[in-house]
Amino acid sequence: MIILMIIAIGWPLSPVDSTHAIGNNWGEFQRYGAGTAAYFHPGIDVMGITAGKKVFAVRRGIVRAWLTTQANEHWRLAIADTNITTDSVEAWLYAHIDPNRFHRNVGNVVNVGDSIGFLVTWPVTGFDHCHFARIKDIGATWSTADWTFVQNPLRIITPYVDTAHPVFLNAQGSNKFAFRTNNTTTYQTYNNLHGNVDIIVKLYDETGLPLTYKPIWEQLVPYKIEWEIHGATSKPVQLSVVFNAYLYWDDTMRVKTVFSTDATCNTQGDYDYRNYFFIVTNTDGDSLIETSDAANSWVTTSYPDGWYWVVITAYDAAGLSKKDSMQVRVVNGSYVAENGNTAPTTALGVKPNPNFGSFAATAGIPIKIYDASGRLVAVGSNRFANLLPGIYFAVGAIEGRTVTEKIVIIEK
Repeated sequence: MIILMIIAIGWPLSPVDSTHAIGNNWGEFQRYGAGTAAYFHPGIDVMGITAGKKVFAVRRGIVRAWLTTQANEHWRLAIADTNITTDSVEAWLYAHIDPNRFHRNVGNVVNVGDSIGFLVTWPVTGFDHCHFARIKDIGATWSTADWTFVQNPLRIITPYVDTAHPVFLNAQGSNKFAFRTNNTTTYQTYNNLHGNVDIIVKLYDETGLPLTYKPIWEQLVPYKIEWEIHGATSKPVQLSVVFNAYLYWDDTMRVKTVFSTDATCNTQGDYDYRNYFFIVTNTDGDSLIETSDAANSWVTTSYPDGWYWVVITAYDAAGLSKKDSMQVRVVNGSYVAENGNTAPTTALGVKPNPNFGSFAATAGIPIKIYDASGRLVAVGSNRFANLLPGIYFAVGAIEGRTVTEKIVIIEK
């Protein structure tokens, strides 16, 4: 029998048994200043709210590192789970410890709840925080900060109370999503998609407690994003990105594989701006973020011309989710609607029927009926009945052309 041990840990700031505000999330896009490189934020920033708060060990261990990566504000402790030195071991990283006050040193053993130092006063007013991460390294002393970041703390920290669902914003003008030719800055209109297309979504998540004095700091990246296509040909749910495990945080090309940074959909992540544009189609469906994922896209040439629903779902680390969708048209040359930018409305000959939840279509045309979420609800060639009130889309083929018609059923 295999028993999986799930380690639950508390918070590194007081009170250790209560949810804290988060100022930056695991995997979040960050770039501070023009000309600097973008990177994935390798940890969560547990907000101190007031300067100089004590930092506490969340698990028993031995201090392997006490060092700074940059100036007085960036001192950090790495506390390994075990005393093994001949193999790599996991550890907890606590960053932004005040070097001028009490702190633990390399070789010290600490227990859960022990005080290990104090938060340094951050140069940006109000952003005093403990940068907290799960890392891995090898050796008796970790003298350089070249460890691997291996797990999002929000997946195992407890208690973690989050009632805020992810939030979708318009990605381009009044459009929910934006579309561009794969790996270019050439944007396509939603009703004329063709070739290999990148789908871009703008969204954020709120985690932990609110930061009313600086609400923009509450806007964080979500934990996971999925995408799917519904229409005459459908694409099942596929993972876009998940910020869970190993994070190659300083690989700029991996960052740009996930986040759009062009002039139209320009991702920003600093103290004043939080705008996250995700290229959801840059994925091969696994959980690894690789630069080769940028070659992937929505290959519209594999889909008959016509109207489709693009559906995006975002999740946070607490399991809350939000779904949004947009209707788009694929046009690769085989069909152009006579009425231009809108879906055809009469070609299927759909007519209302006096009976509740029923309608009839032109005889002999195979038709699929989808509801507003893109779910297939009926298939037939003439008469449809027993549909609940709502908005539906009839999709059928006429002379090799895919035609879509909107249907509204109201309660009689």
